[in-house]
Amino acid sequence: TIEELLLEHPVDSVDEDGDKFWSGSRKMPTPLTFSSLGENASDSVKTKISQQQQQQEVNKNMIEFVRSAARLRYESYSGIPTNSRDNLSLVTEDIASDALKKHAWKNSGKTNTSENPSSAKESSPSHASLKAQIKDKLSSLQSIPKSALDPSPSLSVAEFEKDDDSNDHISFITAASNLRAICYGIPPVDSMETRKVAGKIVPAMITTTAFVSALSCIELVKLCTKGISLQRHRNAFINLALPFFAFTSPLPAEEYPGLRGARHTLWDRYTIKEGKKGLTIRRLLKRISKKAYKEDPDVIQVASISFGPFMVYANFLHEDDNELLDKSIWQVIEEAVVSGNEFDQEFSRDKAAIGNQEDKSDDSSSYRDSSSYFIDLTVAVEDTETGEEVELPPVRVIRTQTKNDRNDVE
Repeated sequence: TIEELLLEHPVDSVDEDGDKFWSGSRKMPTPLTFSSLGENASDSVKTKISQQQQQQEVNKNMIEFVRSAARLRYESYSGIPTNSRDNLSLVTEDIASDALKKHAWKNSGKTNTSENPSSAKESSPSHASLKAQIKDKLSSLQSIPKSALDPSPSLSVAEFEKDDDSNDHISFITAASNLRAICYGIPPVDSMETRKVAGKIVPAMITTTAFVSALSCIELVKLCTKGISLQRHRNAFINLALPFFAFTSPLPAEEYPGLRGARHTLWDRYTIKEGKKGLTIRRLLKRISKKAYKEDPDVIQVASISFGPFMVYANFLHEDDNELLDKSIWQVIEEAVVSGNEFDQEFSRDKAAIGNQEDKSDDSSSYRDSSSYFIDLTVAVEDTETGEEVELPPVRVIRTQTKNDRNDVE
């Protein structure tokens, strides 16, 4: 308890370093007692009113704490549902107040006798009399049936519900936290503030989501409106808990290193159109080299081409493979995807799962969908003069549409 803490560490106590114990981050608490208003009289009227107001707040929270705690404890051991409004009358404020008054009267009596050591010694019972009283209490239990003394098979679990005032959940938390706060000089709060915190700040999360969505929509409107310059767009930094709101101009996109000092961002890409003659791997390699370094494409060598997780081309494997080089890019991708799926199915530990996944989706047909006429490839190139190897921005290959494709779209 706080009283025991203060007995162990009085006001003028020091720590191991010789500094005052109650200093810095340690704040000395004040024990709370239940008493009638006006007991702590003061010469100053203003001080007396302030003390009365503080004592009134302490009394109110103590009564609410005893009332709600007694009810919740009774419900836990009796098995009575905690969501019943009939339980509000189990422990009334008058019952809680009377219990606190009796407790305060007993404590005040002990305090009075402790002020006079001789009277305390005379009134304190002897060890023999205390032992006799314990035996007397225990003997009265012998007449109680054993079935009545058996512990309850299970306690009634109270499901926390912050939005129901009839279950006294929020009342108990508010009273307990307020009493703790008053001990350390922190202003108490009402049940609504407790409900916000005890509810894990769900309203704040919803509000933040709405806030971010609204700001995103505003920027989208700007983007779709002609004549809006980039300087009119804004980045937003918000923290509703502080609260803090800051708006800045958009930051430049992060840049990635390219060949020979060139740089590109996440938004950059190289676009290659198939053309009427089709697009073989050999033609694709030449066009990628031109895109990568226009000044001297011959010094650029394509190291690898990937379509998602599937390897389409690797120079150390396919540089002299004329059969592969003369194949259409679409045919090579399909073969790579099918081969990859067969490999996974053959060597996977869970072949059933692989089969189920293939039934649900076929990666090999993703790029042949009539609604999509392009694929994005991941390409790594090497500068044969400098030995530099970098990954290019995504290479988008646009397929030539046929009449059948156009009819499918229509």
